Amino acid sequence: MTDSVATPSGGLLTGSAWQTKYSPEHGDLVQGFYVPALQCAIRYDRSTGFFNAYALALAARGVEALIGNGGRMRLVVGCTLSAEHVAAIEQGAKLRDTAAAAMLAEPLRAADPAAIDALALLAWMIAKGHLDVKVAVPCDAERRPIAGVGLFHEKAGIIEDAAGNRLAFSGSLNETEQGWKLHWDSFHVFTSWGGTAAHVQAEEQSFQQLWADKAAMARVVDVPTAVRDELLKFLPKDDMPGRLKKKQRQETDPKPPTDPPEPQAPEPPPLDLRRLIWGYIKHAPSWSNGGERVGEATCAVTPWPHQVRAFQRLYDHWPPRLLIADEVGLGKTIQAGMLLRQAWLSGRARRILIMAPKAVLTQWQLELREKFNLNWPIYDGQRLRWYASPGRYGAAERKVGPDDWHKEPCVLASSHLLRRRERAPQLLNDAEPWDLIVLDEAHHARRRGADLDDRPNHLLRLMRGLRERTEGLVLLTATPMQVSPIEVWDLLWLLGLPADWHVQGFLGFFENAARPSPSHEQLAQMARLFRAAEQAYGAVSDENAARALPDLSRLKLKKVLRALRDGASIPLKRLETTERVAAVRLMKAQTPLKHLISRHTRELLRRYHKAGKLKTPIADRDVSDRFVQLTDAERRVYEQVEDSISSTYDNAAGDQRTAVGFVMTIYRRRLASSFAALASTLEGRLAGCGGRRGGQEGLQLSRARHVGPGPRHHRPRLLRPACRQPGVVVAGQPDIPDTG
Repeated sequence: MTDSVATPSGGLLTGSAWQTKYSPEHGDLVQGFYVPALQCAIRYDRSTGFFNAYALALAARGVEALIGNGGRMRLVVGCTLSAEHVAAIEQGAKLRDTAAAAMLAEPLRAADPAAIDALALLAWMIAKGHLDVKVAVPCDAERRPIAGVGLFHEKAGIIEDAAGNRLAFSGSLNETEQGWKLHWDSFHVFTSWGGTAAHVQAEEQSFQQLWADKAAMARVVDVPTAVRDELLKFLPKDDMPGRLKKKQRQETDPKPPTDPPEPQAPEPPPLDLRRLIWGYIKHAPSWSNGGERVGEATCAVTPWPHQVRAFQRLYDHWPPRLLIADEVGLGKTIQAGMLLRQAWLSGRARRILIMAPKAVLTQWQLELREKFNLNWPIYDGQRLRWYASPGRYGAAERKVGPDDWHKEPCVLASSHLLRRRERAPQLLNDAEPWDLIVLDEAHHARRRGADLDDRPNHLLRLMRGLRERTEGLVLLTATPMQVSPIEVWDLLWLLGLPADWHVQGFLGFFENAARPSPSHEQLAQMARLFRAAEQAYGAVSDENAARALPDLSRLKLKKVLRALRDGASIPLKRLETTERVAAVRLMKAQTPLKHLISRHTRELLRRYHKAGKLKTPIADRDVSDRFVQLTDAERRVYEQVEDSISSTYDNAAGDQRTAVGFVMTIYRRRLASSFAALASTLEGRLAGCGGRRGGQEGLQLSRARHVGPGPRHHRPRLLRPACRQPGVVVAGQPDIPDTG
């Protein structure tokens, strides 16, 4: 790399011999570096401790080229808080509001025409979407804002052209007029096509961490609305800021010969439109004002309305922590795929792990490749296997060791494989933390038994460990509850339940909610959990409360809300019977399930179709019950099978009953299929036992083995699925609402 003057050529950064270091000793930094670099740019990311609009106004020619290239600028600017501001945050004030107060303490001033032009250019760029601004506040090691002794002092920039070439600079230069023109500041330059590509990548990662608010020692928020509104007061009334108009006039009306010629960089030739468009698509996902929909717009699937809603819920609340519990066939994989594509394109997630049962891993890989153009490998325990396609470069397989497979940025792996005792440490101890983990068929992560005895299976134990090693966690299952509500709690705990919603509190809440008339003590316990949920997820708005209780007057609605939010018991005791019923309904509608579970049903899709939001008709099921009269011989076989299931369950050890009962019900299923299927299963079981019949021949199952109390026909059938209707809490089980 030489130290000659930069002279751009071909509209690309590679057409210039950029200096390794710039300082005022090398001449005008604006004309020698800033403007030529911006003329090549379609992306300009800048982090700076101090900023003013004069800096952009100085480089109006380069800014005009950036805009003409369809480019965007992202700016992270420092904000220093006073001790009073920090104290307000510690008392509950929002960081963004406090930052606004600090920034508005020094109002924008337009003391002269140059200032008016500079502020107009800045306002125009923000209003037209050419500039996004965020505010950085320095923090301590626990990410708590610190007062004025700490400054956000980052000074770096990344510029990218339409071909993907990148240039990074860092040094002591602020994004101010004084920084570029007056101060004796210097900075170093690195390029992605030279020997300093690692420096460029380091600056890239640093900026992306800041922009995503992932930096360890700084909190980054969107520019406060009040500050934006104050700035937009300077928006020019016509379509073009005066500073850009002035540059246009200067190009058509040259200065008189008496004035010394201002150094001008040569005009770049027209850009390759195809490269420009693909460069725009590449970076657009990370932009606001619509960039979050680029992944959806460029994938090979047209999502249904409920899938778009679920995606927005996941992506707009980054990092996502959600259980998607849609009915079978409603496209949970599509929702996850939309999130994965957008998160990958925007740079929010660079390490992604997808865990699914082995039987569906290939289907996952195919769906991601064909619908979302994400060709991610499957780890099978020995190698990484990509989907073989014409668009992939290199081999479709690569052998990897147990210490290397998790270094792949994005990977699919069998949940059965990773939950093994010898495999779990690879994820919990060796692998770097993940940005996003997706677990399909999440109901397999459960405890052994359906009681409070916490004996997690291998998968649940693994997920409890991964809970703290990933920022985002998405669980997919159509059946979050198999036997007991405790299974729902186990999954929600992985996502982050409020502390008061421990397992006893969770189960107690829904048991009390199922009672026709909870006692004062039970109602107070529920109200305490309601307040904990409001503290964790925000207070229920009057509008949402009114939607949950449409038959309650506004006066009574406020009375119910005040009673629930008051820590004393007297306001609850003063509620009338109808108000107590309404209070229970409202609390049931505002549990953590609402915030941590996304649930859609076919009935919702039928409503969408009826409203014209969905073109595809949803089939209606017409169930007709038909009873079959058993013969005496058939009934004897049926009773013998039932007797064998019950007696085997009763004779099993306590810690084995769940597993034994599940296995034994297979005989009932075989019987429902055909007598031939049942005979085949029993013969297989007999062969597995070495031919020992235990005194039984064929289907002559002994009734003498029954040891339970009471006559056989009074015993309840075991492990039959409970019948539940939407909107009903059965036996204290939490009903999962449709979130459409």
